[in-house]
Amino acid sequence: MIFHIGNDLPTAETRELDASSPVLTSEETRILKNQIRKNRTLIHDYIRRIDLFVNQERYPHQVAFVAKIRARLFLLMDENDTFRKVLWKHLQQETIGMRDL
Repeated sequence: MIFHIGNDLPTAETRELDASSPVLTSEETRILKNQIRKNRTLIHDYIRRIDLFVNQERYPHQVAFVAKIRARLFLLMDENDTFRKVLWKHLQQETIGMRDL
């Protein structure tokens, strides 16, 4: 049997979403980081597909399905850029706020 002191037990993180607050909660930060990771894997997959079709199989650059893949790729890249900008602003707010304390 294992005994734990109160300090040894992991604390449960609150999963709160607060749209009215200008500062991100820990759950919102976790969601953004998770979405960036998911988008990164999709971006890598789309780049691999475009490389396969255009460079290895010599499809023309203007083929409709390659254009669709490119459009999805650019959308995912823009989305990731937006998420990263939001996280960067959040990090700056946290560091500036900590200096004031």
